[in-house]
Amino acid sequence: MSALSLTRRHALTAGALGAVGLSLPNLLANESRKANAKSVLMIVPWGGPAQMDTLDPKPDAPEEVRGEFQPIATRTPGLRVCEHLPKLAALSDRYSVVRSLSHTITAHNPATYYTLTGHKPTRLAELAPPERGDRPALGAVLAKDAPTSGGAPGYVVLPGPMVEKGVYAGGQHAGFLGTRYDPFVVSADPNDAKFAVPELTPPADLGPARMAGRRDLLEQLEARRARPDQPKDGYREQAYDLLGTAAARTAFDLAREPERDRARYGRTRFGQSVLLARRLIESGVRLVLVNDANEKNNERWDTHEGTYPKIEKNLHDTDAALSALLTDLSDRGLLESTIVVWLGEFGRSPRADGEGGRDHWPRCYSALLAGGGVAGGAVFGASDKLGAYPRDGACAPEDVHATIYHLLGLPLRTDLSAGTGRPAPRCDGAPLRALLA
Repeated sequence: MSALSLTRRHALTAGALGAVGLSLPNLLANESRKANAKSVLMIVPWGGPAQMDTLDPKPDAPEEVRGEFQPIATRTPGLRVCEHLPKLAALSDRYSVVRSLSHTITAHNPATYYTLTGHKPTRLAELAPPERGDRPALGAVLAKDAPTSGGAPGYVVLPGPMVEKGVYAGGQHAGFLGTRYDPFVVSADPNDAKFAVPELTPPADLGPARMAGRRDLLEQLEARRARPDQPKDGYREQAYDLLGTAAARTAFDLAREPERDRARYGRTRFGQSVLLARRLIESGVRLVLVNDANEKNNERWDTHEGTYPKIEKNLHDTDAALSALLTDLSDRGLLESTIVVWLGEFGRSPRADGEGGRDHWPRCYSALLAGGGVAGGAVFGASDKLGAYPRDGACAPEDVHATIYHLLGLPLRTDLSAGTGRPAPRCDGAPLRALLA
């Protein structure tokens, strides 16, 4: 990991880009840096974790703000996190914390769209369903612009899509890029003893030659009846690629992992999902999105009425899985090429009830970034004394996306519209340059 000088650490902690003379033109200039990052592993604690209960504790605030948990020191001087993140505290030289994310969208689904696409939604209804004309998810953009080799899917979502009250949250699919770049969704619990991905298991009598023959025949039949401008069925193309590649199927086989390694991640649905995500990154997947939520809703982190013991369990799960992930990626030489992002759709209101319940609060929240060229042991931005609003370095989801694209070496202003007539740049944000190693 890159060591930070004292002067630079102070600048990072301050988090105010203007304070060090960086203007928007400066930020957008010189996009030709050598990119080491190749993949992204994004973890979304869906529902909105409280910033003061995770990465931005407020021990000097009133009791109803600071909550029940205590802060602990990390390996980084001056950086404290929640007491229930001790393993992450010991690894703080491998990641950066952002404490000044801010926007105004208070409903889960549109805020999720914003988080996963890096673009503000045009529909703010609480349960706005996705539409094919939506902006594409970050994973879909990478699947298109940085295609994989060897049959690995470009974009995977696990252990199931984000669904609130029966509505598939926007921002998870490829939008106007088309079905070819929609995610491969694993809708099963990787911690289940019988975990399997049926879509990757062809019938016993369907070998590679027969499958290739069927594919050719089907394409010939469709070519005779299709319009010249009709695109191929993207879902079927993905399925054929996966079925025809043993290496891609092997990546999903968690039984190949030693039990001691599985235990380090935590024998939970979430922990095993993060472990599976690591295997998929190793196989060449460009972006794996881990949905950290309950099986059919977002109530794991949506703590309106959540008790501190419930939040504490979430933190223990996160601490085990994320610390194991950072250690594994580093030990395997993959951290420099893999951007790790822990980012919810918003935070929680400063004042809690007696049991830890807090409301939606997008005006100030925190995130963790690591790997792929992100500096270690850094803090970007700062919140006010209550964790209610940014005090320095206010930024938004599009700036996180801009940072990711920059680390991947992908120009921000490339038009993704594919001839729709409406310019659609990859990203409208500015990279958080102070976080770059």
